[in-house]
Amino acid sequence: MRVFIFDVVFIFLLTSCAENSDPKILFDKGEYDKSLPLWVELATKGDALAQNYVGIQYYLGLGTERNYQQAIEWFEKSATQGFADAQYNLAVMYENGQHVQQDYTIAAMWYSLAIDKENEHARRRMQGLLDEHKLFPNQYNRAKELAQQYR
Repeated sequence: MRVFIFDVVFIFLLTSCAENSDPKILFDKGEYDKSLPLWVELATKGDALAQNYVGIQYYLGLGTERNYQQAIEWFEKSATQGFADAQYNLAVMYENGQHVQQDYTIAAMWYSLAIDKENEHARRRMQGLLDEHKLFPNQYNRAKELAQQYR
């Protein structure tokens, strides 16, 4: 019986520790001030998922002051490693001119890279650029050329 109680307590403590050290769990629970330092630790080691989450937290001001420049830098680090969500985030920013100079060619480049990773949101946004005639054929071709450096 003692062994069983010890096992239950031990498992509870392990689970509790895991939840307190897993930035995704903390982020999903809305504990942004606790998740950010953990994401940053992973991000500085080159973790693309963590870099994207650091970008999100800076962009939205979750657990920190909003800092769009920091957000862009972290999104770029993640995106250049091929992380589709970060590529999509940057594309939307460039398409809408959100804290960057609006540039449909750069937006299309990032959308194109995210599409390569089966990101359906990127596919729809790229189609919108084409359907709304915001992106001309020469810009589209240039975006494809630019994307080659990240493939």
